[in-house]
Amino acid sequence: MPIVRKKLAPSDVYPTNIRYDEDTDTVQSLINGDWVDSPEADPRHQTTLPPRITSNTRCDAAQSVVDALQGQIDAVIVAIDNSSTAFTIAGIILSLFSFGVFAVLISLVLTIADAMIAAGSSALEAALTSTTYHTFMCIIYCEMDGNGRIDADGLNAIMGETTSQIGGLAAVTLNSMLHLAGEGGVNNLAALGTSTGDCSDCGTGICDLDLWDTVYLGTVTEIGFDYIEMQSVNVPSPHGDHRISIGTSASSVCCAFDNFVFIPSPPTGQYEKFYPCGRDFTTPVEDGFEIGFPVPGTEVWVLAVDATEPFTVRLYFTRC
Repeated sequence: MPIVRKKLAPSDVYPTNIRYDEDTDTVQSLINGDWVDSPEADPRHQTTLPPRITSNTRCDAAQSVVDALQGQIDAVIVAIDNSSTAFTIAGIILSLFSFGVFAVLISLVLTIADAMIAAGSSALEAALTSTTYHTFMCIIYCEMDGNGRIDADGLNAIMGETTSQIGGLAAVTLNSMLHLAGEGGVNNLAALGTSTGDCSDCGTGICDLDLWDTVYLGTVTEIGFDYIEMQSVNVPSPHGDHRISIGTSASSVCCAFDNFVFIPSPPTGQYEKFYPCGRDFTTPVEDGFEIGFPVPGTEVWVLAVDATEPFTVRLYFTRC
């Protein structure tokens, strides 16, 4: 069979009515003769695949993303050892993103390829260890929702935590891949993956809810993605004999109290007090229901609710 060769035109790879503007890091569409920023045409912002639901969707999704990125980075390292060109390496990177018109980002991909060639395979291998990838997986896991999804804010948070927790060449490389993927690419890689993760040491929920480990009063009945549910206990108090109180021994835990909801309805005479994340322990303040109070001899965040009748409450959290 004869082999037919031809020179590829841009229209053979992606539509000619879109382009990538390197100066503004935006995809633009040609509208009435003018190039206009078009975020909806940017494949980085397009989640096109349904989530993969497993017995541990978030964890398996995070591991799938990491495995996909690691696989491409490993292939790039081999290509660098073989003295491959930046265009060859760019092709390896782009082959991961088969679910959108990522070829429009070729200039961005070439920048990543050039940086990896400049770093060298030895430096990349030394920086990107199994421990690094596990930390990276935990970072992604902690930002994903119950369906293994992130949004644009979550992507930014992942990149920030990658810089903070991992740092160096590893963080630069991983963040460059995340920037190329966007939240849409991350979500699609999670959906396509088949990996099974182990997130037992990654923390619980939207932030490290498992670090809220000191129950003074009451019983923890459930820990959800962004909440801890507690049942009150009968202990006399000036503000009510039915109480819950929970704290964390990790004063730097990045898990801020957001709000609370009584299940199914508020009890009578409830009285709430808490230390919001970042509060100066030495300066108690009172503004509405927000009352800072120290626990003598300890340095903890504490939440407490008292009432005149039994209650169940969900304490909701967010990242600091």
